[in-house]
Amino acid sequence: MKSKKMKSGKLYTVGFKKSTRRKLIAGLLVVFPVFITFFVIKFLFTMIGGILSPVVIKAVGFFGFSPNSKIDEFVITSVAFILTFVALYSIGVIATNFLGKFIISFFESILHNVPIIKNVYTSSKQLVEIISLPSAQSFKRVVIVEYPRVGMKAFAFVTGGIKTEDGAELTSIFIPTTPNPTSGFLIYLPEEDITGTNLNIEEGMKLIVSGGILVPGRMELYTNKPTDEEDREE
Repeated sequence: MKSKKMKSGKLYTVGFKKSTRRKLIAGLLVVFPVFITFFVIKFLFTMIGGILSPVVIKAVGFFGFSPNSKIDEFVITSVAFILTFVALYSIGVIATNFLGKFIISFFESILHNVPIIKNVYTSSKQLVEIISLPSAQSFKRVVIVEYPRVGMKAFAFVTGGIKTEDGAELTSIFIPTTPNPTSGFLIYLPEEDITGTNLNIEEGMKLIVSGGILVPGRMELYTNKPTDEEDREE
């Protein structure tokens, strides 16, 4: 009788521990994204607002006002934040017209002749262009390829293709790393060596970033190139 009671007590304790751990994890999954989002927004607000904060402080100081409280600092940062976006928008308007493009090209030609600055400027510009590209332009479809050796499968994105001098067509494949998809490997394969999937770009990115945790309920595979890529990317 005692042994039965001890067993039931142990089972209750184990069940209680599992239930508690499950609820703690569920709570963490709710709070953690909110926590990260809050600090990212706070960081961006402070960083962007801090760009023009000295200008705003000098401007209000001209009228005899000096910030001496947290509320004053918040107001100044908010005004600087708005002014920064207005300034960026104005620069964008200028950069998209003929005169702006000419001025930018002129300054870029100067920067390209400076040894160290040339490499930094070119790399940062390429990175911004890649990030700002819509997924439909940067990644065409989600595929599976054998990498890094035959028999091993890796999820990848089709980014384009090239044609060799002998007429052979190769598809450019970007194999991202987990959980940081901004780095990875670029390989070229013939289309027949690529296995297609029915995943769209967003689903493929979630799978990569989550390390395989966020997997679609059902995935179809095919060896032929999809006939309607646009439908799959939507």
